[in-house]
Amino acid sequence: MVIYRPKTPSPHVKRFKRDFDKVVTASEQKNEQTPLQLLIIASYLNRLHLIDRINRMVVWDESKWKFSPGVLAQLLVLIPFVSSRRKIALSRISEVYTGMDLELLVGLPIDPSELNDDMFGRLLDRIHESGCENLFYELAMSVRFFFSLPENYVLHSDTTSHVLYGDYPTKEGEEPPDLKITYGYSKDKRKDLKQIMTGMVTDGDGLVVYSKTLDGNTADCDYNHQMIQTLHLVFGSDFKKYVYIADSKLLNKPNVLALNKGDQPIPFISRIPQNFYKKLCEKVKIKARSLNQWESLGICCNHSSDKDSPVYDATMIPVTVYGNEMYAHVYQTTDKQAKIEHKVEQEQKKLTLEIVQLGKREFYCEADALAEMDSFLKQHSNLMISVDLAVVSEEFLKRPRGRPGKNANPPQRITMWRIISNGTERKEELIATEIKNASTFCLLTNISPSEKASKDILLLYKGQGHVERQFSLLKEPLLASTIFLESPERIKALMTILYFSVLMHGILRVISHIELGKEKNPPRMGVEKRPLIRPTSDTVIWILDMYAVVSQKGSIRIESKDPDRVKDLPLLLKLVRFDPKFL
Repeated sequence: MVIYRPKTPSPHVKRFKRDFDKVVTASEQKNEQTPLQLLIIASYLNRLHLIDRINRMVVWDESKWKFSPGVLAQLLVLIPFVSSRRKIALSRISEVYTGMDLELLVGLPIDPSELNDDMFGRLLDRIHESGCENLFYELAMSVRFFFSLPENYVLHSDTTSHVLYGDYPTKEGEEPPDLKITYGYSKDKRKDLKQIMTGMVTDGDGLVVYSKTLDGNTADCDYNHQMIQTLHLVFGSDFKKYVYIADSKLLNKPNVLALNKGDQPIPFISRIPQNFYKKLCEKVKIKARSLNQWESLGICCNHSSDKDSPVYDATMIPVTVYGNEMYAHVYQTTDKQAKIEHKVEQEQKKLTLEIVQLGKREFYCEADALAEMDSFLKQHSNLMISVDLAVVSEEFLKRPRGRPGKNANPPQRITMWRIISNGTERKEELIATEIKNASTFCLLTNISPSEKASKDILLLYKGQGHVERQFSLLKEPLLASTIFLESPERIKALMTILYFSVLMHGILRVISHIELGKEKNPPRMGVEKRPLIRPTSDTVIWILDMYAVVSQKGSIRIESKDPDRVKDLPLLLKLVRFDPKFL
């Protein structure tokens, strides 16, 4: 459809044309607009004294730095929250902050054009020299104190990979860097690229308490062993108060012995892998089915109880693992049947298409057709769909080309063989077994059932989703530029900065959930004015991004992009606990 402009301009366009010179003049006047979410996050960073902490911990000469390391670090942490410009190269930071009032964000009147690559490069070098893990840990462990949040004694741990471009050779005569950039198991499905790994530990609310940058080929079991040792040093004797939760890669002999070492073992929960400790998982499944003493847990892990919510049953079996008394909790759930049925449907569709293609092939030899049919059946023998194939022959006359002459050769009788299908059939017994196996899983713990029942153990383990969600946040902003990723040391420091940003996401989410819980009715601030119920941090940032702080001629005001949202501003600022005294 073609839309034509009207021949006669509208009154609004006429007014613009008439006052165009005035519009240009007004545009030249300083009118800074700062997204509201940046002020909120800056106030959080100021509560935690990020600028002072960085300035105190890194080595720097005040006479040689135009802006302090703390100020530059705060500007880096804030970048992922400029939601309208998600993918930002470090080399273009000055462009990102153009038109914003940086004095509100860092307490100093800064012209964005003064920011350059060298400043941030030196900052990353100094952060690496100061010790990235210690710098992050000191700030992360103060969050609950400064924001008056109750203690949480659950620790969720996991790793993810980060692909990198380019080569990172070690210069001749230099010692190898402490971060090895190499190939490894890529969770981003990029086996062709080198990578690094990072490990994250969050508490039960999803607030990051510890992060570590790892070599690109670090195995999850080795990471967990490192983390157990590190947390022993970090928490000391208080480590026994926490519950350490990780996926199945946690469970191997060194890690189990490390967790159960001494008179006060570290409580842990993990999913039992298939090949762990003499096929323990399969053994306890068989025993649970034979005992048939299931406890109905009902709907778990969901905030809504609709008809599609999975229902769980559980039973507990005491076990001995590497000489330690533990407890295997076996669970049955109803949420896998639909997934298996979907898998069967997909197999049926794919198999049908392949059968059609197979039927188009012609064979001059029956033996070749039979061999191809047997090969096809063998290749698809593991499917939950079976197919009945047969080889049939077809005869036809092949006549010579062109117009036949007086003494033309007679038509040649040709026999061809084709593979046909007599239909497909579901392997009901195999499907039932697949559903049963997928619907049953086992968790191992050293926590006594008198302290935490099967439902408590399940709910704690399901909290692993906090780490996965934080990893997705970590990978949203593209804060990478080859000038800053030219050395492993800068990569490590950059990851520390990114984890500061992830921590701010967590604070924003936790605080908004607490404050929303105090409201009698969920406010209609969501997309299309929907009720705001347990929003993600991205949702809160999207709402905040509807507002901008306008600084002009010494006056400051907050404007809304949507006039209907003006009335929501006081409640919104309350939900995120914004306090201007921290700016």
